[in-house]
Amino acid sequence: MSENKNNFRVAPGEAVGTIAAQSIGEPGTQMVLKAFHQAGVKSNLTVVGLPRIIELVDARKSPKEPLMRIWPQKSDLKKFEKVVELKRKLEEVKLRDVLEKSEENFKNASMSITLKKEKLENYSLTEREVYSRLSKLEGVEISNENHIITIKITKLRGVERSIRDMRVRFINIRNMAISGIEGIGKVTIDQTEDGSFYLVATSNNISGIIDIDGIDKDRIYCNDPFEVMRVFGIEAARNTILRELDDTIRTNGITVSVRHSGMVADTMTFYGNIKSIGRHGVIGSKNSVFARAAYEETVKHFINACVFGETDPLSGVAENILIGKQINVGTGVVRLGIKKEELKKISAKSSKKE
Repeated sequence: MSENKNNFRVAPGEAVGTIAAQSIGEPGTQMVLKAFHQAGVKSNLTVVGLPRIIELVDARKSPKEPLMRIWPQKSDLKKFEKVVELKRKLEEVKLRDVLEKSEENFKNASMSITLKKEKLENYSLTEREVYSRLSKLEGVEISNENHIITIKITKLRGVERSIRDMRVRFINIRNMAISGIEGIGKVTIDQTEDGSFYLVATSNNISGIIDIDGIDKDRIYCNDPFEVMRVFGIEAARNTILRELDDTIRTNGITVSVRHSGMVADTMTFYGNIKSIGRHGVIGSKNSVFARAAYEETVKHFINACVFGETDPLSGVAENILIGKQINVGTGVVRLGIKKEELKKISAKSSKKE
């Protein structure tokens, strides 16, 4: 056990940032760009590999393909019926998903819709429930005759009911949610090796599902660090970045120590929010003018520094390399000193020799 601990020790002054960058960057060049659509890899995502790493380190506000893993409460882990019931409770169903046909009448400002019985059964809905949901709409009159629901627009934003305005309103009605949680897209059921069931949703709406009965709130996982930060805080967001980086790298058959990925996650979340690794994030927030100019937009940074009278403390690595000064890393950390008494003795000995 002590030998394993020794392997994880870091020597004073070791350039951990540079080592982390090299350890991730070098294998990253081996990730083929065709990883946009990997074949033969079991995943709910198509944005994997290098594109996913870029998405993470650039701190994109929302991933192209958000994903949540939702676990039922512990007593229902192996009860398939309960998980199916939970799926129906979460999955957003829009009116267009249960339509058989719809007809628009712009002369009467009305739309007639017919619901498909099979689709209603798939989502455990009834015609009455859909009618009840439509009745809550404002600015419309609803009627139901012979299983044909008629929606007549009585009020629009504009004074005149133009065809364009009516068309937009009809589209919005067809896209309205009639059941489930808004923003929760397709939900599928998956199973672990021990027979436990869980849900996978194409969404990043943690706040919308966290209070739903039957969900294990301690096991909700989302691949969007910003949504995790909004709900659980910056430490949870840091762990999400670390896990996503590590999983993405390992999925491509590359081994990188988790300490290097952790260094990236720590740097991105050090200031209490998520910053990208780039000129608009971590690099752009450095105090050193030389460090900012060394990355991108060199002339711009020098001009701004002159205009605003900035000074450079020369306390980092990049700026000291630029001006040829010893960097504060490795042997550069060491400072030699000598006592005055010893210096006098040395001086005396050297004078005698002369």
